[in-house]
Amino acid sequence: MTMATQQRGGSRQIALLFSIVLNLFFVALIVGHIWQVHQAPTTLGEPLARALARAEASLPPRDSAAFGAVIKGNAPQYVGALHQFAMARRQLAEAIIAPQYDAPKVRQALATWQSAWNSFVGDFGPTLVEALGQVSPEGRRKLIAQRRLTRGDASQ
Repeated sequence: MTMATQQRGGSRQIALLFSIVLNLFFVALIVGHIWQVHQAPTTLGEPLARALARAEASLPPRDSAAFGAVIKGNAPQYVGALHQFAMARRQLAEAIIAPQYDAPKVRQALATWQSAWNSFVGDFGPTLVEALGQVSPEGRRKLIAQRRLTRGDASQ
């Protein structure tokens, strides 16, 4: 095997790992949408509600029910972090669209948003793993395929 072939293989592995992590991120967003639609539909806004509808439509009915049951059943474990994230997201948007742009304020709002996101992912991660464990392999493939289709990246 040549050095170029080995480097290409390593690059592909890194790209695959990155793709998997990114897809998990998007699955987490979708799950957040599921919870939002069932618990507080206006918290994260219309784009997330549409993403949730697409995710639910992509799962077979049995998988959708099992997945949703875990997400809703574990809500007390992550709902506080989810609300903090939604609030931080709104504050970031407000800082960005303020009539007088204030870079330090936007920087601080972005740091707060990132911290709130990290907290939510930390609290929500175990629920997501458990919920995905209730979904059939076909359903999990459909979730990822739907996300790729939504992103316009159906080739992967």
